[in-house]
Amino acid sequence: MKRSRIEAGIFAACAALCLALAVGCGRAAEDRRDARDRNLRRAQAAQDAEDVEAAIRWCEKTLARRPDSPQAHRELALIYDHFKQDYVPALYHYRRYLDLRPDAEDRADVEDMLEKCGRAFAAQIAAAPAVQPVAVPALAEPPPRPAAAMDVAAASPAAPGAAPAQVHVVQPGETLGTISARYYGTPAKWAVIFNANRDRVADANNVRVGTRLDIPRN
Repeated sequence: MKRSRIEAGIFAACAALCLALAVGCGRAAEDRRDARDRNLRRAQAAQDAEDVEAAIRWCEKTLARRPDSPQAHRELALIYDHFKQDYVPALYHYRRYLDLRPDAEDRADVEDMLEKCGRAFAAQIAAAPAVQPVAVPALAEPPPRPAAAMDVAAASPAAPGAAPAQVHVVQPGETLGTISARYYGTPAKWAVIFNANRDRVADANNVRVGTRLDIPRN
C-alpha cells in the first residue's frame, strides 16, 4: 500500500511537470510567432514614427489572423490608454493580455496600468457634461398635410412602442464608450450608437466634438 502511494505521487509529479513543460513550450512558440510577425513589427515602427492610427491598424491585422496574440493585445492596450485616452478598448485589451499571460513577468506592471486605466475611465465619465435636452417648439395646430402624405401616413402606421431617438452633441473628451455609459449605464453599447450614426461618424475611435448623435432608446 505504501509503495502504491509513492508510485502514485511520482506519477502525479511527472504529469504536472509534463503539463508545465507543454504550456511553457506553447507560450514560447507564441512568443516566437509574435517576434516574427511582420504586422507587429510594422506597428512598432508606426509607434516610433508617432503614427498612432497606423499602429492600431497593424495590431488589428495581427489579431484578425491570431486573436490570441498576447503582444498585439498588449500593444493595443497601451496605445488606446496612453495615446487615444479611449479607455473602453484599453481595458479590454489589458484584460485579454493578462488572461493569455497569467504568469507574465510584467504582470504586476500591467495590473497597475489596468487599475489606473479604470480610474481614468471613471473620471472621464464623471467629468462629462450633463446632457442638455433639445427644445422642440410646440405648435398651436398641426400644419395641414398634402393628401398624398396623409395617405402614406395612413398606410404606414408607426410601430407599437416605437420611440424617437435622443440627440446628443459630442463634448470634448467624450468617446462612444463614455456616451454609451451615460445613456445606457454601460460602455459596452457603444456599437449601438455607432451603427445608428454611420452617416456622420466614419471612425468609432475618433468622434469629432460638436457631432450630433442619435441615441436609440432602450
